[in-house]
Amino acid sequence: MPTRSHVLKSVGLVTIIAAIGKVLGFGRESIIAAYFGASSMADVFFVASLIPTILFTALGSGLQAGVIPIYLEKKAKNPMKADHFISLLGSFFMLVAGVMTIACMIFTKPLVMMVAPGFSAAELELTESLTRIMLPSLLFFTLSYMATGVLNANKRFMLPALTSTAQNTVIIIATVLFAAPFGVEGLAWGFVFGAASQFLIQYPSLKRYNIRLIISFLPHRQQIVQTLYTFYPIIIAALAIQLNSVVDRIIATSLETGSVSALNYANRLLWLPLSIVLTPLITVLYPSIVERALIGYKSFLSLTLRGMKSLIFLAIPFMIVMLISGNSLITLAFQRGAFDASATETTNTAFFFYSAALPFFALRDYLMNAFYALKKTKVAMYSCLFAVFLNVMLSWFLSHQLGVGGIAIASGISMLLQSLYLFCFLWLKADREDYAVFRDAMTEGGKLIIIGAIIYGLARWIYPLASTFSIIEELVFITLLVFGLYLALSMIFKVSSLQSLSRFKSK
Repeated sequence: MPTRSHVLKSVGLVTIIAAIGKVLGFGRESIIAAYFGASSMADVFFVASLIPTILFTALGSGLQAGVIPIYLEKKAKNPMKADHFISLLGSFFMLVAGVMTIACMIFTKPLVMMVAPGFSAAELELTESLTRIMLPSLLFFTLSYMATGVLNANKRFMLPALTSTAQNTVIIIATVLFAAPFGVEGLAWGFVFGAASQFLIQYPSLKRYNIRLIISFLPHRQQIVQTLYTFYPIIIAALAIQLNSVVDRIIATSLETGSVSALNYANRLLWLPLSIVLTPLITVLYPSIVERALIGYKSFLSLTLRGMKSLIFLAIPFMIVMLISGNSLITLAFQRGAFDASATETTNTAFFFYSAALPFFALRDYLMNAFYALKKTKVAMYSCLFAVFLNVMLSWFLSHQLGVGGIAIASGISMLLQSLYLFCFLWLKADREDYAVFRDAMTEGGKLIIIGAIIYGLARWIYPLASTFSIIEELVFITLLVFGLYLALSMIFKVSSLQSLSRFKSK
């Protein structure tokens, strides 16, 4: 069970490491933007990365999310058998990853035509070439997600948190060294080397758990089949989540040149607060939520709702800053070299609507983990399939009206409704005596909506004054204003999340 000091220490450590990784991630995106801008070459690279990204996310997310509940349950009975089982599972998924890589190598052309219907013949040819270069990264990403699941289950968060730092460092070096002489092909090779670095940095710590390669699956076929029955909804859910990004980029290929890149850069900027502040909380709480789920629903619900309130509380001030100063953030992060003012304007259109949905991006991931902890994997899967269907319909319609902004709005609406669906399911499963914690959560949410609306209105009113400052001065001023008002109003409204962030401990 987590103590207050352990959780705070772990969240703080992961947050610091994630911040370093995201700074490097910004450096990576800024360098890519400087070399390629929001151009057709950048569009080609980002679309080419879709296929390996979809595949490794499906396998990797299934492993990372699914391993922790199974591993902890087996470890409580017999640690040695738990290590053997994870070795077996990881080896099987490596085999699956190898087969998928070979299959995609063979069918790269039709896959590329499916995800980039709006590309010209020359762009399709280059996309096909880059996809083949990047496909082997699937093997490294599968290994990395496996290692992350085992280490996080053992509450070792430092090395998994460093994976993005390692990957971003490698891609930055590859871009600087190879982008000029080899163009986007150099960037694609950097993608592969970055994937390898994610596993290599975790391997020394993984060795202590006796995780090894197993090549004989027949003696364990019944165990594998039973586990796959548990895993398949997680994998389908992960695929569905990735399909949202695929749908966005497919539709964007039919819009003006640079739309795919604009969506990518806006999405990367959106994930800055998610990765630095919100994801560490989700990551550190997940093993503890799994442990609570093994005890009972009431214990699970108490921790889950406290975590949910904390996520919303942390997300709102970041959302307001991003809504007010999005153009300045994009200018500071990307506008240099080939990334001009026009690219900034297009990116900001998507970024504004993505930012409005920031709390729901975090809540969706958090609630998905909660359902994995409960072993309600099919519920999570159905929610993702519903969200994909909704996103497809809305993206197609709104993109014709609002361009890239319509695509971002569609993503936000699907995230909102999926989060509400999962929350309502938890509510309906609860007993009557548990309803008080739900009422408390909704009351808290109402307070935060009112506070957020007041601060957004004030900040928008004051913004013309701040816009006369330099970009950095403007961002500092708006950030201090928003966070200062947010803390003050939270105390006035007696928001419990202001205190609950330091109360994650066992009763």
